[in-house]
Amino acid sequence: PANFAITAKAITVTANAGQNKVYGSNDPELAYTITSGGPLKSGDTFTGTLSRAVGENIGTTYAIGQGTLTAGINYTLTYVGGNFAITKAPLVITADKKEKFVGTANPVLTVSYSGFVNGETAAVLATAPGITTTALAGSPIGDYPIKASGATAANYNISYVDGILKIKPGAPTSVNLAAVTLYENGPIGTNAGVLSSTSDDPGATFTYSLVAGAGDTDNASFAISGTSVNSAIILDYETKATYNIRVRSTTQYGFSLDKVISINLTDVNEAPTLDNIGNSTICYTRTGQSVPLNGITAGPETTQITTISVSSSNPGLFASLTASKSGTTGTVNYTVNNGVVGSATLTVTIKDNGGTANGGVDTYSRTFVVTVNPLPVITVASDKGQSISKGETFLLTATGGATYAWSANNILLNGQTTAVLSARPRETTTYTVTVTNTSGCSDTKSITINVLDDLEKIKATNILTPNGDGYNDKWLIDNIDFYPNNEVRIFDQAGKSIYRKKGYDNSWDGTFNGIGLSEGTYYYIIDFGTGRRVFKGFITIAR
Repeated sequence: PANFAITAKAITVTANAGQNKVYGSNDPELAYTITSGGPLKSGDTFTGTLSRAVGENIGTTYAIGQGTLTAGINYTLTYVGGNFAITKAPLVITADKKEKFVGTANPVLTVSYSGFVNGETAAVLATAPGITTTALAGSPIGDYPIKASGATAANYNISYVDGILKIKPGAPTSVNLAAVTLYENGPIGTNAGVLSSTSDDPGATFTYSLVAGAGDTDNASFAISGTSVNSAIILDYETKATYNIRVRSTTQYGFSLDKVISINLTDVNEAPTLDNIGNSTICYTRTGQSVPLNGITAGPETTQITTISVSSSNPGLFASLTASKSGTTGTVNYTVNNGVVGSATLTVTIKDNGGTANGGVDTYSRTFVVTVNPLPVITVASDKGQSISKGETFLLTATGGATYAWSANNILLNGQTTAVLSARPRETTTYTVTVTNTSGCSDTKSITINVLDDLEKIKATNILTPNGDGYNDKWLIDNIDFYPNNEVRIFDQAGKSIYRKKGYDNSWDGTFNGIGLSEGTYYYIIDFGTGRRVFKGFITIAR
């Protein structure tokens, strides 16, 4: 028998042109095409795969070999090779976003990479990218582009994405006062605390000012010097305990933040009060004296308790010296030592129970002067002793003063204001002189003048010349007025009674029944009453 033979079918397989991959990616399945002898008989298939030369370098052509590709025993396969290429991987360099505060230096510019493969980093770059921005240190607020460029790498195809540099304001974010204890009544310029601010800008510097607006109630009470808040007035706790000021913190670039700050005042005990006390001048006396006091308070702290005391610069002036108070009034009481005069400065001190902590004042004193002037030292002397005859005139002389006032038996003698008093008393009389010295102090002294009946002092004139010349026109009997019970009778030479009067008062003018008597001698009898001497004598009338 003959044999039938089946020979292998000849086919040509050619590697597809243009096969490649991106650097760093996995190889794709290599493709091929039957370029002659095809197609395969139905049901037949290729097995195996093409292969390529080993390598991963950009710019190198790698041969594509038949590898394990076969169509089976029924085909004679002729393979036509091809080339495999590796293309650059895409690498995106993105300029990182940045921020800074206006007026500050630009931050360090950086980039981010997207696309490195095989665990590679920027270290594989042949040339690092340059990074630039149009923003400068003094650029105003705004967004400025950040650009990267110039990077090179053998295996990468580089593209760029711009970034943004945002310049923003470095405004204050807080304003604070580091308060110190502020006591009332301190001098203007007393420190109330130190201001500070914070900002997102670490290089920010701040200036401070008081500004109008809500919360500025007490701006006028304070002043800012640098970072210090100082008092601009003398602050009084009793008037106001808490003060509000509106403070503005401004950066060197003009950005600001306002804040209302409260300042608390600490109470300090204030001095009690006492009204002025007028000086006191008295004349020496042992009678107790008192000086009124007014305006006694504890000061603004009205609930405090006060006490009072008094002291003297001349303790020897006083037998006793005390001070007392009730409510807002009081009294200084004193008694002068026996026989002591002079002056002393008295100090009245009011003390409250508020203490002296933190510069507090718990006492207040007023001074006044007490002057004790001496009384006049009086002497009174009579030029005729202390006994005189009725009808006599005597002189009393007082010394020791600047002015004098006399009285007799407690009856003021009007017009008698000199040191010398002339008197002619009818009866025993006590004379009292009130003497005032140059200090205005007065005292009195008395002297009693005994007036004696003494008819020897009765002297009658013996001549009468009633011619109207003013001399001897009346018949005069010295001191007759001090004996009102007298009776006078006058006779002519024949013994005829021509005049008679009880209580003669030196009024006879040499007439009888209104007609002038002729010249000549006439006789008189003066009768002073029972048991008393009778005076007799003569009168000569000459015309």
